[in-house]
This record gives sequence, C-alpha cells and structure tokens, in this order.
Amino acid sequence: MPYEAMLKGWKISSVRPGRGASGALRHEFILVAIADQAEALRAVKECLPDAEITVDSEASQELLAEYQVIDGEMVVLAD
Repeated sequence: MPYEAMLKGWKISSVRPGRGASGALRHEFILVAIADQAEALRAVKECLPDAEITVDSEASQELLAEYQVIDGEMVVLAD
C-alpha cells in the first residue's frame, strides 16, 4: 500500500508565550499523523501544555509525506 493511502493527519496551529525578555508570542504549525482529531489535539497539548491550539485543517497526504511524518508522530513546521 502506498504511503499516501495509509496516513491521515492534521495541521494544527499553536500560540504560546515566547522565551526571553520580550515574551512575544510564538506561532507554530504542527503536523500530526494521528487519524482521530481529538487524539491529535491531546497529543499536542501534552507536548505544549502552555499553548493555545486549534486545528487548521486536515493535512494532505502530500504534506505528511513531504515532511516524513509517520503514524503517531508530529513535526513542527519551520517558518
């Protein structure tokens, strides 16, 4: 079975306090290869307990493949 047919995931955005003196908010996008949306949100919240998180969209198979996100894993996308 090809990689694209096996994976479902989500593009999740997070906003959290930054480090340093400025304390500027940090915005990040996270790809999560977990089929269930609620489970994906829980996984991100466990890693980033101080972040406000929202689901941006379902991640395309091409995007998951491009960043080599494997089932059950997550990747923070660079700006």
